[in-house]
Amino acid sequence: MSAVLQSSLIRVKNDPEALLELSLAEKWGDGLPLVPATDDRVEAMLAGTPRLSTDIVVSELAPRHGIATVEVIAINAVLAGCQPKHLPLVIATLEAMSKPFYNSFGHATTTSSVTPMIMVNGPLRDDMGINYRAGCLGGADGRGSATIGRAVQLCLRNIGGLRAGESSRTVFGQPARLGGLCFGEWEERSDWPSLAERRGYTRDQEVVTVHGGKGTMALANQNSEDDHDLAYLIAKSMASPMSNLLLVPRFTNGEIVVLINPKWAERFSKTFPKMESFQDYLFEHCWQPIETWRPTDQGYMREGGRVDSKGRVHAVTRPDRIQPVVCGGLGGLHGTILPSWGESEMQSQETVR
Repeated sequence: MSAVLQSSLIRVKNDPEALLELSLAEKWGDGLPLVPATDDRVEAMLAGTPRLSTDIVVSELAPRHGIATVEVIAINAVLAGCQPKHLPLVIATLEAMSKPFYNSFGHATTTSSVTPMIMVNGPLRDDMGINYRAGCLGGADGRGSATIGRAVQLCLRNIGGLRAGESSRTVFGQPARLGGLCFGEWEERSDWPSLAERRGYTRDQEVVTVHGGKGTMALANQNSEDDHDLAYLIAKSMASPMSNLLLVPRFTNGEIVVLINPKWAERFSKTFPKMESFQDYLFEHCWQPIETWRPTDQGYMREGGRVDSKGRVHAVTRPDRIQPVVCGGLGGLHGTILPSWGESEMQSQETVR
């Protein structure tokens, strides 16, 4: 039985350029080509979820408190190029973002470049076309990663009303605010518990975890043969004096996600058999001396209680605020940091199929 669609129809020429121009003129497009959301395509998309009523409310999207129903989410998923099997991942992502500690309204209205970064765990990563190997942050060809991330961004635009220079005060934005960022963890190449397992799920569950990330910070090293030396440099790189976590001393929420390539993960898991010991070591060295800041800024840090008895300013307040995720190609040498905005905590949600 076909779903009863409730959204209004827009008539446009059967021409890709005409659809693109209309989407730009009416500000519901993102500047990239769109797949026409015909009735047939939307109905086929809705078949990807067991949520039978099209008017089920999934979440309320900031900044304009738009109501994200299953039908409207499906329309944006079609526009983004998703397949029906991807819809549960888009829905789960929006559900995770609606949790209070994620702070979606803050994301939408800040001057920062923060945007949802979606990490996927579970047995369906390959079937869903989720990139977690070489080029997982961009350049790989997994349809799921590319379209799921974009569908979430279109939902933020068309349901939440998020538009730079209007409802959003973001100064620069970032590439992921256009096409989104969605990737998976290479669970099979890690001896540590996966991100989802550390958050209370099992490997049999398909889980999305959403991180409010400000962008990507690339790391490279080919000289550190000692694993402790390599981990030390990673920790110091995370403690950037101008990171958002150190912008205001009261910013004590938010996690730094550090992406570890499989070759490094193999090394680290031998030296740090338990994930917690690796997090502890990174935390121990993830700081800058207070003298890094000029005198006026030192005062702000001291007044905010961010300077410890040894004159150190830690980038995060607890070891579990550093979250390693194993992914990427087998070339080694490289890692990536996904810096935190600082007023947002990662949230996870299992998909419903």
